[in-house]
Amino acid sequence: VQAGLNADHELIQSGPYRLVRHPIYASMLALFLATGLLLTPWLRLGIALTIFLIGQETRVHAEERLLIARFGKQYEDYRKRVWAYVPCIR
Repeated sequence: VQAGLNADHELIQSGPYRLVRHPIYASMLALFLATGLLLTPWLRLGIALTIFLIGQETRVHAEERLLIARFGKQYEDYRKRVWAYVPCIR
């Protein structure tokens, strides 16, 4: 599935978006880790987490390229101020 923007797309910076730029990806990572820690042997979890993060980072970078193209400096400033989807990692 390819990332895209609607013509009326707005840059939201309130609610969960004031804490992380991609709250859906943050919640997916949290669910993945919680389930993995409960049910998966460490080695398999490490391998699966690596694959998951590669896919997630690929998607985040694709979306951010679109957002920078659409919102320019406004998004760059937001990006400098707010974490991507893991607190303390921009």
